[in-house]
Amino acid sequence: MEPDYHYYFKNQFRPLASLSLHEAAYFSCPESYVLPIDHPDAYALYLVDGGKGIYTLGGKEFAVREYDIFAMYPNTPIRCTADKTDPFKLFGLSFDGVDARLLLNAAGFEPKNPVRTLEHHIAMQISKVIDGIYTWRGQEIYSTIQSTALIYALLSALVRTASWDQTAMPPGWTGAVHFQNALDYIAGNYSKPISVIDVANHANLSRSRLYRVFMQQIFVSPQQYLTEFRIRQAIHLLEKRKGSVKEIALAVGIEDPLYFSTLFKQVTGRSPKNYMRELTDGTDASQLDYLEDDS
Repeated sequence: MEPDYHYYFKNQFRPLASLSLHEAAYFSCPESYVLPIDHPDAYALYLVDGGKGIYTLGGKEFAVREYDIFAMYPNTPIRCTADKTDPFKLFGLSFDGVDARLLLNAAGFEPKNPVRTLEHHIAMQISKVIDGIYTWRGQEIYSTIQSTALIYALLSALVRTASWDQTAMPPGWTGAVHFQNALDYIAGNYSKPISVIDVANHANLSRSRLYRVFMQQIFVSPQQYLTEFRIRQAIHLLEKRKGSVKEIALAVGIEDPLYFSTLFKQVTGRSPKNYMRELTDGTDASQLDYLEDDS
């Protein structure tokens, strides 16, 4: 059985670097339903509006029930399962941007403790904000600005009610600042042949400290994140048919096309040409000659 969606919206227009909406939803889960998410591609918050279930992050299980809100992190293994007799109803909001991780930290969430229990009136406030994001849904620029403003309002309410000294540095903020600096550097320079050492130098960290920060924040090493980021960008270029394998490899900062094809297959399970063949639903290989032979 599939969830009963009271509403669902997916944003296709995300021009803002600060915070941008990915999805907003409100749905009731069937018994024992497992959300079809195992490695989120964005940050997310899910508010339990009734019922209960189990949220698993990084191998650790958390029992969640009404008025609990839990956070998801991109590229981090998760599992979310509705109870077999009292399945939960969920408000869901996913988003990304350079402010996302810092504000989640300030709101009292961290990967080792991703669940908060809200007071009733705060939970109602959060649900109304998500309702408002759905109400203002749309691909127009004003809708995008409004949805971002509402995400800030939602996070502001969670920061205000978080249980830490509001006059001090938020928990994990220092590491998160270094982490965000590293992500920004990768996003701005992945097309160059940068290495993890370059990322560490930019973040003003040793390589070993950078590794610890990444593992603490997203359970993924800097090298793995850099590789997967480049492959995600390569997939976008492939889908737009923006060049041969060699040209695409160079465009994402990998100078050896054979090494690029190896990494691509490690991440996606397919070679670039096979990926495009599946994407085009069995297109004859001769129509994919622009890719060159990557076998």
